[in-house]
Parts: sequence; C-alpha cells; structure tokens
Amino acid sequence: MYRNEDEEELLSDIILGEAVMVLLKADAAISSSALIRQLQMMAATEKEISRQRACRQAIAEVRDHQPPVRDSDTQEIRDGDNVTHLFTSEGPADGTKKH
Repeated sequence: MYRNEDEEELLSDIILGEAVMVLLKADAAISSSALIRQLQMMAATEKEISRQRACRQAIAEVRDHQPPVRDSDTQEIRDGDNVTHLFTSEGPADGTKKH
C-alpha cells in the first residue's frame, strides 16, 4: 500500500518537472497559473491513466501551494503639478513588461 502511494507521488513529481521543462524550453514565464495550464494540457493529451492521475495530482499540489489571493494594494501619489498617479501591486495582467 505504501509503495503504491510512493510511486504515485514520484510520478506526480516527474510530471511536474516535465511541465516546468516545457515552459522553460518555450521561454515562457513560470507561474502557478502557467504551470496549471501546462499540466491540464498534458492531462488532456495523456493516454496512460496513471499519468493522467499524476497530472491531476500535480495540479492539486500546485493549487494547494498557491498563496492566498489578496486585494491589490493601490498607492496614490500626487506630484508637484497636482496630478494624481495610481500605482498597483498587480503589474501587467499577462506578465509582460511595460517599458
């Protein structure tokens, strides 16, 4: 019984590593949401039941380790010309830089 659970956990770790490698090779941003999307795609195309189950287990593990969603912090700064600038902690929605 323990051996089977250990094997399932090992396969889940391997699948998780494969998903990270796919993202790295694609030069994509590594984030929880990107990792979950990749694991979902892998699960959808996987033919082996054990690997599908491992993908679902890896997805659950990533979701369990995500930080809780918090409200965004907004800072309001007024400059010398009495213009108000708003800054949030969210950044760009798609992870791209705006410069």
